[in-house]
Amino acid sequence: MTPPDRTAPRPSADPRRRIALIRLAGAALVLWAVYVGVVVLVPDAADARTASTTPLLAGVGAWIVALGLWTAAALARPGTPAAGALAHRLPWIVFFGAWFIVWQLTTVKSGLLDPPYFVAPEVLIEAFRGDWTLLARCLGSSALLFLTGYAVGSVLGFITGLLMGWSRRADYWLHPLLQTIGPVPAASLLPLAVLILPTTYASAAFIVAFGAWFPMATMTRAGVRAVPRTYIDVARTLGASESFLVRRIAIPAALPDMLTGLFTGLGTSLAALMTAELVGVDQGLAWYINWVKGWADYPRMYVGLAVLIIFCRALMILLFKLRSSLLAWQQDLVRW
Repeated sequence: MTPPDRTAPRPSADPRRRIALIRLAGAALVLWAVYVGVVVLVPDAADARTASTTPLLAGVGAWIVALGLWTAAALARPGTPAAGALAHRLPWIVFFGAWFIVWQLTTVKSGLLDPPYFVAPEVLIEAFRGDWTLLARCLGSSALLFLTGYAVGSVLGFITGLLMGWSRRADYWLHPLLQTIGPVPAASLLPLAVLILPTTYASAAFIVAFGAWFPMATMTRAGVRAVPRTYIDVARTLGASESFLVRRIAIPAALPDMLTGLFTGLGTSLAALMTAELVGVDQGLAWYINWVKGWADYPRMYVGLAVLIIFCRALMILLFKLRSSLLAWQQDLVRW
């Protein structure tokens, strides 16, 4: 029997998918090239707020070159992860190309949108370049405050939920407390926290921690109580200690519920963080957004909102990565 020829070319990808990829990638490249043409060739409106377009054109030009190289690599090697990633993201790339064209035409090129409140992308870039150091300090302050409160609240929620889920006596005393104060919005406790705690920073960290504590405690309790009784009975028959049962059976079995608690607590803690920075803390992204809004500096306000969105998105991605690493066996069963 003749062995297979290892030098033979691999079978090509599905022709229909290849044609669809070429069409979408071509549309994306054309749209972004049209956007460059709109920025350069279409005159600005008389009353529009303008700024230098050089940084914008440099960034868009680099993006077009990168997209072209990405498309060429995907067409040359259609089975690679890079090709799959491009095919998955191309509809969004096309959408954003069209969005930027409409954005440019309706702001600086025509003044259709009210100029004081809506500005072109190059104005936002100018605002970011002029204020990036303050934005960086505010981002660092928000990140430190959030991570401190979120970590403390999650750990306390884990301990509370574990006690309630494992011990009936602890559940008798703690569960009514959880049901009573847990649903209270964390932001409503800020005046009390300011009254009791020594600094406004500690008060802000407290309400961020409170926002993470309730969902983490609730989901941990539910996960521990849902552990099949047969697992515990078999382990006890084999001589397992109480600490072994908790560490090796209860906690691993409840891990999916705990991560759901972390996911839910992320949103409530971020909401508490924004409230704390708006009311009690004179630093952070929410403080920055409110401060520049008071001066009617809308470009810097939009830049602050963009940084805040990126910050929240990064936290969400990190949480997804944590879930994927801890629950690799569940990736094909449940997806967030």
